[in-house]
Amino acid sequence: MKYAVFLLALIFAGIATPSMAQKPKPKGQAPQKLTFEFEGKTIEVAKKDFPNEMNWDDAMAACQNLGNGWRLPSIEELKAIYKQLHTKGKGNFQNKWYWSSSENSDYNAWDFIFMHGGTSNVSFNLNAERVRAVRTLP
Repeated sequence: MKYAVFLLALIFAGIATPSMAQKPKPKGQAPQKLTFEFEGKTIEVAKKDFPNEMNWDDAMAACQNLGNGWRLPSIEELKAIYKQLHTKGKGNFQNKWYWSSSENSDYNAWDFIFMHGGTSNVSFNLNAERVRAVRTLP
């Protein structure tokens, strides 16, 4: 308490500035959404990966369990995320493999690596990979 009173006295005396005190955080200000354009639609990207890598079935379920239209992105959407966000330093994507919702066969799905923008197809349940949810905005 003594420090706060002292700081206020310094501010009023013109020796200190209000920036030296803790500034209150603005209220009611929504954080910027992470979005990209795809096929004429605006797609929102979750701000973070899921904390753990998972197999494809668990990745699909985890995204759907978020509700409100969240889903696993298609391989084409991952390519657009890479080009429109990752190459511009946005989204904090790791240089690792990420699951897509795009199936390649009865046993495989496409995945995407943010290190260099490549794709591969892997077994649904043999690999554990990064997961980032997306949803189409109205």
